[in-house]
Amino acid sequence: MARPRAAQVGPPGDIGLRGDVGPMPRPKVADQMISLLRAEIVSGALPRGARLPPERELAQRFGVSGPTVRESIRALSALGLIEVRHGSGAYVAPNIDGIVAMSLGTLVQLEEVGVEELIRLLAVLNGYAARLAIDRATDSEIAAIRQAAQATITGTTVDDIADAITQFLTSFAEAAHDRLLSALTRFLVHLLTALEMGSHEPRSAEFWRRWSASAGSLRLAMVERLEERDPERLVAAVAEYHDVVIERIKAVPALRDARLSDPTLATFLARVVADSSRG
Repeated sequence: MARPRAAQVGPPGDIGLRGDVGPMPRPKVADQMISLLRAEIVSGALPRGARLPPERELAQRFGVSGPTVRESIRALSALGLIEVRHGSGAYVAPNIDGIVAMSLGTLVQLEEVGVEELIRLLAVLNGYAARLAIDRATDSEIAAIRQAAQATITGTTVDDIADAITQFLTSFAEAAHDRLLSALTRFLVHLLTALEMGSHEPRSAEFWRRWSASAGSLRLAMVERLEERDPERLVAAVAEYHDVVIERIKAVPALRDARLSDPTLATFLARVVADSSRG
């Protein structure tokens, strides 16, 4: 088969792909189209948030039928690389969180990962983030982390508390200025927060305030060690915080022996994946 000519890509927004690739030999026409579009997305030839050309234009460019184009778009959407907006068209996913959530969500289910294992992984990632943040975190970022830590103690509603815990942990990781680390951490933090707060019977806001405040001093200790730019004590504070979270998980029967493959946890995982995809 002749080597496909490189796509000529127009300006970001409505992407115009010019130059026919030419008819592709069957079988696996859709697989080839998926592979070529994926390569353009990950290389940046199709920028994040850009709208794909209309179905007819894609069909002509790749020398395929309309159903093949739709099959390819559906596959890329399932991978989190494309999002289809009804009445508007197909767009390259604007962020990587949906891709990370889709991939890791499938992995933790297939491997029957437990909640404690997720927390231990998050502890390792945050320990790494701590060492990077010592040198990379700005004063304004540290101030924002402190504000989030205080909000985990003073929050008055369930949503306020959940948002504060999520903001604290994601901001801590983002202060390391490592994009892969941040993406992995965001998925784990959102999933673990949803699991832990959703595993209890309906409780009052006061219950959740006390629940969050019980680890509040440890979060503030992490901030203080970061403010001091003390790497060893910061890593120790991070480890202590996650040890407490693990013990708290062990005290909840619904989470202690649960695996992410359990149908009872599927709702939480699906929610995190959907929220991540929406950015």
